[in-house]
Order: sequence, then structure tokens, then C-alpha cells
Amino acid sequence: MNETMKKKIWYLIYIAAVLIFVLIPFAGMSVAATNETTENKELVEFPELRTDGTWNPHFLGDLGVYFEEHFAFRQELVAANALLRGRLLGVSASDQVLVGKDGWLYYTGTLDDYLGENQMSEKGLLNAVSNIGLMQQHIENRGSRFVLTIAPNKNSLYDSNMPSNYLRGKDNNHTRITSLLEKAGIHYVDLYEAFEESEECLYLKGDSHWNNKGALLACRKLLDGLGREYDTSSYSAYEVRKEHTGDLAEMLYSVAVEPEDNIYYDQLPIYAYVNDVEDVEEDWIETINPNGQGTLLMFRDSFGNSMLPILANEFEHGYFSRLVPYNLGNLDQYHPEYVIVERVERRLSFFAEQPPVMEGPVRVPENLTAAATDTTVSLKEDGSWYVIEGKLDPDFTELDSRIYVSVRTADGTAVTYEAFRTSTAEEEGWNDDGYKLYLKKTSLPQGAVHMDIILVNGDAQTLVQTEEFQIP
Repeated sequence: MNETMKKKIWYLIYIAAVLIFVLIPFAGMSVAATNETTENKELVEFPELRTDGTWNPHFLGDLGVYFEEHFAFRQELVAANALLRGRLLGVSASDQVLVGKDGWLYYTGTLDDYLGENQMSEKGLLNAVSNIGLMQQHIENRGSRFVLTIAPNKNSLYDSNMPSNYLRGKDNNHTRITSLLEKAGIHYVDLYEAFEESEECLYLKGDSHWNNKGALLACRKLLDGLGREYDTSSYSAYEVRKEHTGDLAEMLYSVAVEPEDNIYYDQLPIYAYVNDVEDVEEDWIETINPNGQGTLLMFRDSFGNSMLPILANEFEHGYFSRLVPYNLGNLDQYHPEYVIVERVERRLSFFAEQPPVMEGPVRVPENLTAAATDTTVSLKEDGSWYVIEGKLDPDFTELDSRIYVSVRTADGTAVTYEAFRTSTAEEEGWNDDGYKLYLKKTSLPQGAVHMDIILVNGDAQTLVQTEEFQIP
């Protein structure tokens, strides 16, 4: 066999190997198609050749998309790509995960806070604080103790493993809102100080959340804030096990994720679930513990997952909600002695964007003047509530403006409520001149109702809009 023939054979072998390698994902779909994914999306279904009685002109394109998402061993190949880029090159294959040093992963949704970019305006922060203040007042007027806490972003506490090309900013929403909360008299439990005082690292390398020891520290600080005593010797015995798979690691490495160390306490759960609960991620969880004392209502996010078992062990009745907006109607239903509101740092704008469902406090307007403005007002139904909302004319508002809504009925009766101040993300930026008021349907009689929008700037109260609505 001459050299030319040998080269041709090797060329054919090479071409065959490449074809086999390329065809494996397609041919393997008959036995190992990808029908599940760890990515945060739904996989497309196989396209129809005919739709609505006609040929589908997009069939080939849709078929290509279907193949991209369902080809055989997709998860394994995606994971291999992520491992190669993350472990060897230090580059993330996901736009939601930032690869740091020494195997640390960070959530990219926290970068604005870390860099001090795209932060809330001063008025937006004041809107958030004002709404928290109205919520605290509403809760305490019903005899419950209230505390607010902010779960720190991971890189706010542990930034030594952040990539060196990201420079930490000086101020962000959290650093700016803390003094405003104190000035407004909000019962705020500062977890930043508690975590910074600890010599241990209390967050997980491959997760955006704290570890179980961090959850215990957060719970004890909250119990202190509520004036609750607890057994300091409990949870003293624990072991470290390599069993935790972090949310960021799963997001990035999918099927190739490796578990990491977490702390597991020997303390046995002495509470039970009242409703049907599969895991602590669920939106509404009720617990009971005959050995506990008092009733807790907690509005939480995912940071509350690891806190729930600890707090459920402390209270006779526990109600844990991830539903938004917060429904403060739960106060009248469950009569909790204690209320905790926990929100992660990167979502502080939530308090200005989605005020809780509750009737605003009754106010008494005084020395009203009137002005022609571009203020808007609308009314809509939302379950058992009416929602009155709109935008104020920015030419008339100040940083600390308050908004009253006076409801006048046909018989001349008027009741005035203070509304929440809202911020809305719009294409051109934040609009911080919104307002929202919830009213129970039983609070409005049938027939014509006038809504007077009153802008309060210091001692000046100005009627800026009036609108009539028909209540069915």
C-alpha cells in the first residue's frame, strides 16, 4: 500500500470519526433525548407540520430549536462546557453566575449593589421606608411585635474572592437605607454587623445563601429583636457533611455539580407541618409545635428556607409566606404575637414597588388648597379589594411628600386614608411619584364615589385631583 492510499484511508477514518461524533447527539435522541433541564426555562415541544389546517412555514426553524434543546446528552455537554470554562478559564457559561476565585460563585443579580450602580434614587428609598413605616404601624396597632431584617448579598460580606476586575462601590441601597430606617423608627435587625463580627465564613461557596450556621445566627438575632428568650445551648451539637448542592453551582454546572460542606445540627425538629408541604420552598407553610410559645407570621424569601425549621421549633404556631405582595389580612386571621419581614438586599426596591395589601391609616385633612395638576387616578378590583392608584404630577412633589386619598360618597360622608408611595421601573428610569391604596370592598358603598387625591408637603395639603367612580 503506497503512501497516497494510506493518507486517503486516514482521511476517511478522520471524516467518519467526525461524522459519528457530530451525529451522536442526533442519533441518540431515540434513546437518550433531553426532556428535562436544570436551566430556568421550559423546553419547547416538537413542532407541528401543519397548524390551523395549513402547512407550518416555520417548521424547519422550529425543528432546529427543538433539536438545540433536546439533542442527546445535552445536559452532560452543557455541564462539560461550563466546567471547562469555569474551572480552567475562570469564565462563567451562565449570565446569571459569576465565577470568582478559589471556586467561589456569585449571583450576577447582586453586581449593581456591589458596584454601587443603578441604585434607587433618594426619593425611591424614602418611598420604601415610608411604606415599611405604614406596615409597621398597621402591625403594631393590632398588638403584634414587628421586626424587619435584610439578608446580605453574599459579596457584601465576602468579597475577597470576587474577580479582581470588579471594584466595590462606596454606597448602595443598603448602606443608604440603614440610616433612613433608624430615623423613621423602624424596628430593624442589622444582620450585617452580626455576620461581620463572626470569625467564620457563614455563606456557601457555590450558593447565594448563608449556610445553616448563618441561618441560626440570623434567627437568634431576630429572636433577640422580638424580645424572645431561647436556649443558647440548643444547636450546640452538629456535624459537617458534604451534602449541600448550591443554587449557583446547579445553575452553572447542572448535572456535574459537586456537593459542598454544610453544617447539620443534631437538634431534632419538634414541629409538624399543618398543611401539605413537600419542601421549604413552598409559598405558604403552616407549622405547629405544642412545646413552643406564641404565634409567628413571617414574610420571607429564599433566605428564609434554612431559617424556617429553627423558627418553627420556637413557636407554637408558625405561618411562613413567600407570597407577594404581603397580605396583612393574615393578621386578622391568625392573630400573631410576632411578625418578621425578611428580604434580601438585592431586592430592597420591592418595598417601594409592591406595598403590602392593607387599608391605609385614616387621616384628617386640614387647610386644603387646590391646584390644577397632571395627577392621574384609577380604580380597579383585585379579589376582595379595590385598588386606587396613579401618578402624581412631579412638578408638585417633594422628597418626603405624603399622599392622602379622601373617599366621598353621595351622602356627603368622607373618609381619608394615607396611601403608599410607589416607585416603578420604566424605560427611561425609575418613576418615584406613584401612589397606591387598598380598600376593602366593604368599605365602599354602591353608587357614585368621589376620590380626592391630596398631596401633603410638610404642613401644606393640596387637592391635586378629583375623580368620580361608579361602584357596582
